[in-house]
Amino acid sequence: MPYDVSIIIPAIRVPLWKNMVESIKTSCAKHTWELVLISPFDLPEELKDEPNIKLIKDFGCPSRCVQLGLQYCEGRLVLHCVDDALFLPNSIDVAIEQYDAMCSEKDIINCRYREGANFSGQTLPMGFWNAHFHDELRLPGIPKDYKIALHQLIEREYLLELGGFDCRYEYINHGSHDLVFRIQANDGKVFDSVVDVTSCSHFIGTTGDHKSIHDAQTFHDKPLFDAIYSQQGNPAQNRIEIEYSNWEMCPSVWKRRFDKGVPENYEKLLEGNVSYD
Repeated sequence: MPYDVSIIIPAIRVPLWKNMVESIKTSCAKHTWELVLISPFDLPEELKDEPNIKLIKDFGCPSRCVQLGLQYCEGRLVLHCVDDALFLPNSIDVAIEQYDAMCSEKDIINCRYREGANFSGQTLPMGFWNAHFHDELRLPGIPKDYKIALHQLIEREYLLELGGFDCRYEYINHGSHDLVFRIQANDGKVFDSVVDVTSCSHFIGTTGDHKSIHDAQTFHDKPLFDAIYSQQGNPAQNRIEIEYSNWEMCPSVWKRRFDKGVPENYEKLLEGNVSYD
């Protein structure tokens, strides 16, 4: 395979991409990498000559975008992330070395992140990565010893074998929980990265470009997730492998974000020329 790792990101925040790419170069200096962006917007001029960046044009929800993008990944490993992230120096190298030292095919590395406005977040407590640390994940169908990993480093072939993400979830948050629970139900282990891998910024609540994500998680994804994982036992054991092509069931245009059409660029999106309702 031509790359050690494929970094896959459903992406709309074009102004952040240049700094993100520069951070990848210092974070993954010892290993080969490619960046696979799935976005309604084009690459900015300053990135068009970068040899190991792929942009796949799509207008669907984030989970559809990631699932679609997986078929373009050529790395031995896949690292799912977000486009408001800066990768910390040497952190991808360290995560890959940890994966190679500790993981079987069924295991993954939880690439720990920091999060705060304008990249101000601090290292989260280790307990944060335990599912039952979070009130909303204390459900009958989630074992107390299960871990979470929202940014996963995983063998690409194994991820495809599992069927990737369940695209019934519009956003990738609950889909990531579901994937990681299915991995653990299949006797896979989740190892926390020994260092923070990224520092992420974010819009709070319904501010900025976040309303569509907020509403998808709150009104669609969470009720679906709760219905599955409120069942007694371990529901993930009954659905370890799902159909990879499930992304094809998603609308090609995500109306929650683009109900008045797709704006010509990210700046127009922020101006409110497109309704988020």
